[in-house]
Amino acid sequence: MKRLLILYSLLLGLLWPLGSWAQERPWGGRSPSEKAELERNLQRWRSFSPEKQERLRKEWDHWRSLPQDRQKTLKRRFEEFRELPSEERQDWRNKFQERRELLPEEKRVLRERLKPKDKRQRPRDNRDRD
Repeated sequence: MKRLLILYSLLLGLLWPLGSWAQERPWGGRSPSEKAELERNLQRWRSFSPEKQERLRKEWDHWRSLPQDRQKTLKRRFEEFRELPSEERQDWRNKFQERRELLPEEKRVLRERLKPKDKRQRPRDNRDRD
């Protein structure tokens, strides 16, 4: 009986820290303000529809797949965007939203119009070159 009691106390002593560790939040070593911000973000994430969560997951996966230099360029552009006056930022947002709502054929036509002229394909000369 004494051995059984020692064995149970040993197991309890080893498993107790694991049990308390498993119940901690993943951000255990953060400051209270960081924890509050993470908690707000988690609640916000949970309030999103499943479709929006999936779209955001895809965007995040796309972002993580970009090379580091491309990420840096995009971050720099975003910081430049944030420094614009609010009216100009809203104009850019509206323009972007309009482009997102275009049909695929309309997007193709717009891309063709915006391509630099020197990059457009020229008609090929089909004569034999001997």
